Amino acid sequence: MAKRRRSFQLHPEHPYVILCEGRDEEQFLRYYIEYLVAKEVVPDLFNIIDLGGNEDMRKTMPLFSSLDCFDQMRGFLVVRDAETNAAGAVQSVQNTMSTSFDISIPIDGTFVKNQDGMRFGFVLLPGKKADGTFYDGTLEDLCCKILALPYDKDFGLDLLEMANFYVKRVEEKRKYPFRTIHKNRLHAYLSGTDDFVGLKIGEAARAKCFDFSSDALDFLKDALVQLSS
Repeated sequence: MAKRRRSFQLHPEHPYVILCEGRDEEQFLRYYIEYLVAKEVVPDLFNIIDLGGNEDMRKTMPLFSSLDCFDQMRGFLVVRDAETNAAGAVQSVQNTMSTSFDISIPIDGTFVKNQDGMRFGFVLLPGKKADGTFYDGTLEDLCCKILALPYDKDFGLDLLEMANFYVKRVEEKRKYPFRTIHKNRLHAYLSGTDDFVGLKIGEAARAKCFDFSSDALDFLKDALVQLSS
């Protein structure tokens, strides 16, 4: 059976567009932006669009410049995981954005404007180093940095350490590595709580599992502020 082609829409009332990788990222961003809107850090004018996986991003992003209302948009931010090779992910995003929007983005993802004044930029998860380059990793790695630790801080840190130890020991017993160790680590941690056990990332974000005031999210907050400025 042929895979159904997804359709995307742009809305003039939400002129700041975020193109992200997967349902988990879409939901995480949605709840994080709700938090920033409530704090009056950014306006409630974002359109968050899940493009699927990285290959889906590469194939579908070029469609956006031909969509209705494209010329009424004020900016685009691309969000995806860096995975195991941040430098390669940067190059991939740069190439895709250049093909899609005919614009050159610097390696740190800093926003640039096209001739019509539309902003374009990107961020990679789990975030940026002090020198402006991106860390290797994923959304799950970022989530482990911003956990709203249960009970008390010391126990929460112990629980995260135990989750790391558990995953490492299981991997040793398996005698081959996990394919998605970032997911195993996060969900091992969540299994040690009553409120968050079994939740997907979007559900955990809605349940206030993450500390959205964390400094580890400053890179993302700054990008959202710049996008909507």
